[in-house]
Parts: sequence; structure tokens; C-alpha cells
Amino acid sequence: MESAQILDILGNENRRKILQLLSNRPCYVSEISGRLGVGPKAIISHLSMLEDTGLIECRVDEQRRKYFNIADNMRIEVAVSPHSYAVSVHTTPITTGYHLKNDSNETIEVQKANASAMLVNLNNEINDMRYKQEELARKQQELQVGYSELMDICMDAIDKVADNSLQAEILYTLLKTEHSIASLSYNFSMHPSMISAQVITMAKRGLIEYTIRDNQQYWKILRSENETGDEQ
Repeated sequence: MESAQILDILGNENRRKILQLLSNRPCYVSEISGRLGVGPKAIISHLSMLEDTGLIECRVDEQRRKYFNIADNMRIEVAVSPHSYAVSVHTTPITTGYHLKNDSNETIEVQKANASAMLVNLNNEINDMRYKQEELARKQQELQVGYSELMDICMDAIDKVADNSLQAEILYTLLKTEHSIASLSYNFSMHPSMISAQVITMAKRGLIEYTIRDNQQYWKILRSENETGDEQ
């Protein structure tokens, strides 16, 4: 699923509330409608959109009542800084203690074997995972700050070594990823010959280098001998 599509879907407050509700347990339409104070017709529309994008799924019991539940364990990361904007989506199939029974006694049951001991153990595991998630979030924040600081330093260095603004733009672009002459030309809306002239000049000065991939040159900032040796 496209990250932009997910962000659009989550931009609606009622759809976020539905996902919040389903994160606790599976629910049916009238239950969701009553809990959120939103008409069933609107709820069905929201559920249909969430189901079409694969965020939720439904099952039907013997009474032909649809129960909806979250389909995937999804993590969405949005990174915005003066030097980058990125949205990444990671999904993992989930297993849940809830499952539907097709009998007349009960619709939803939770596995209850050794329930008390199981609950204590699972709670300990959840707390441990929550701690690890918080540690990971702190580490990601530290890395983002460090990345921004390094990019600021690189920008200052680029301003000093570039002969003109086009060279500066090319160097800044190559900081983020490798590029061919064709892709640089497309990005800057310039003729390839103009880009090539600047690239060759900077290559002669020892600022950039290229690698061959699929019979095409991909340019990048010159790497140190130690880093090159490690890659080999």
C-alpha cells in the first residue's frame, strides 16, 4: 500500500477512532456506531475503505453478523527535517488471542488455558517490548538529530568547494544517493551535457566518483580509501 494513501486514510478522525476501537477487540457495525456516536451508514463507508486498503478484515458468524478486526501489525514512520522528508510503512501479519466461534454459545472467545499465569507472563513480555520500543524511538531521535547536524556541516563544506550553484546542488543531491547523469538531468530539468560538464569537472577535482551498474555510470561523493576497502 502506498504511504500517501495510508496517510490520507488516517487523516479522518472517525477512521482513526475505528482503528483505536478495533485495536482492543473485534467489533460489529452497530457496536462501532454506538460507541462512536456515528450513524451506521457512515461507519459502513469507513469500514469499507479501511477494508479495501487491507488495514482491516471481517468475518461472519452463524448469525450473519460481520465482525471487523485489524488485519496487520503496521508501523508508520514519518521523518521530516530541514534535509529530508520520508514516509515508510512496515507491516507484519499479526496473531491474536481473539477468534470467532461458529456456535450458538458465544461469538468471541479468548484462549483461557491457565489464564491467570498466562496473563502475568504476557504482561511482562508486553512491558519488555514497550520498553524496547521506547528505547528504539529515543535512538531514532538521536540518529535524526545527528543526521541533521552532519547535513548542516556538509552544506557548509559544499558551499566552500563548489565553483557554482549548480555544482552545489549536484553535490547536495549526491549526498543522499547515487545518481546517473540522466537522473540528475531530469531532477534539475537541464540538458545532460550541462550536467555532464559539471560532473566531469568535479570528478577531476577529486570530489566525486562513479560506479558501473547495469552498464551505466552512477555518480556519488568520493569515498575514503578505508570505506572503499571495507566494501570490497
